[in-house]
Amino acid sequence: HELAHIFLEFFGDLPSDRLESAALLWETRILEENETLWWQGEPSVEIAFVTRGSLSVHIAEEEIAILGVGDLLGEASVFTKEDRTASITALERTELLLLSTSHLETLRSSHPDMYDRILNSSLNKMAQRVQQMGKEIAKLAIGDSARPMRKEESTLKKFWKKLTGSGNKAPPNLTSILRKLPKLRSASKEVLQQIIDASKPHFVEMTNPIFLEGEQGDSVFILAEGCIDVKRNIMGGKSEKLATLYPGALFGTGSLLLSEKRNAACVASEQTDVWIFEFDRNAYSQLSGESGRLWRESLIAALSFQLRNADDRLVSLKLGGSPTISDFDKIRGALEGYHG
Repeated sequence: HELAHIFLEFFGDLPSDRLESAALLWETRILEENETLWWQGEPSVEIAFVTRGSLSVHIAEEEIAILGVGDLLGEASVFTKEDRTASITALERTELLLLSTSHLETLRSSHPDMYDRILNSSLNKMAQRVQQMGKEIAKLAIGDSARPMRKEESTLKKFWKKLTGSGNKAPPNLTSILRKLPKLRSASKEVLQQIIDASKPHFVEMTNPIFLEGEQGDSVFILAEGCIDVKRNIMGGKSEKLATLYPGALFGTGSLLLSEKRNAACVASEQTDVWIFEFDRNAYSQLSGESGRLWRESLIAALSFQLRNADDRLVSLKLGGSPTISDFDKIRGALEGYHG
């Protein structure tokens, strides 16, 4: 009952008996004041849930966040199997419940409802971090091109498409594209088919936007063919290119997860037409069970990729040259809410 009470705020409406049955998977750990739980750069082998006390999240000796009772920490690094991006130290005597990566896998099979709650929390946290870093980039960038805009298709072009049938192109096979995602490489045909059935294909001609910054969005996309430029608006009617996406890339995750407007534009490159497959919020919520779980784990990997790209771009803008590891640390430390 005590464990169920401690988890109540985070795990919400999950039945108490479900929480208690998972108790043996969690390990209790006590940290004394100034004792470090994890060091930046070390492998991620566990997640932690704070049940008493508080901790400081710091990068290169600069505190970037304080965590307290009810906070879940370290899960993003565990899901992506990346090293810790920050160190975490107790500010006072602190009690934690820890879940190892092996026990997280056990939780996935034996208590999927609890696992899904942790998975969704990690997705939302990473989407917020991507959004925060995009704002920082927009403040510093001077722009490398004009802002993308929607173009009205001419009557002549519409007529030509109808005459030649060029507007009726067949979409590519999505199965081989989904297999590019690490979490779906070994997925069953049934799981892949459920994901495919939830998608809607779109053909986009070169230089045309899939969506623009500031537009309302409630869907995520996977790029099947061609290349896409991700651009962020800055002052003076210009835009800054954040990244170029290639087949297999997932994008648009932030608006789907946070129910906010698009924080960047995604535009078909100047060299290629593109095929994309769209998953709206309704399709996303209906993907349940193993297919939904694997799809959400794939989204975490996509967000991790976006964070690494944003890291590179932000540090380049701050320094105007090739950064060192310590330069990354200093700039990450200046971002409010940035922690692993």
